[in-house]
Amino acid sequence: MARDWDLTRKSIGTLSIWLGTGALFAPRAITSVLGVDDTAARTDTALPLLVRLIAARNIAMGAALLVTPAPQARRTTEVTMLLTVLDAAAVLVARRGGDVAQRSAGLSLTVLATA
Repeated sequence: MARDWDLTRKSIGTLSIWLGTGALFAPRAITSVLGVDDTAARTDTALPLLVRLIAARNIAMGAALLVTPAPQARRTTEVTMLLTVLDAAAVLVARRGGDVAQRSAGLSLTVLATA
């Protein structure tokens, strides 16, 4: 059982760091891939900041997962997964409110599910 959590911890941590790093250095490209309107992705001045804030959180959580000792790995993994579920809930609420296109919500949820 501990070995399963160790593999899960390392997988989620590595994926979080890679996704966070991509979003940190190319926030407009990431939003375009996720289906944000091209005009908004190119012109919205707040978008890169928001994406970079989320990227920083992903990098920090990924690093925390990779350095967590085995006895605490399960709790750290659970916290990371909880944050991912909260991100998914935010996407669904935004979709329901009409703030996010269906394609964008679908791609975002796919990325979150992969994580």
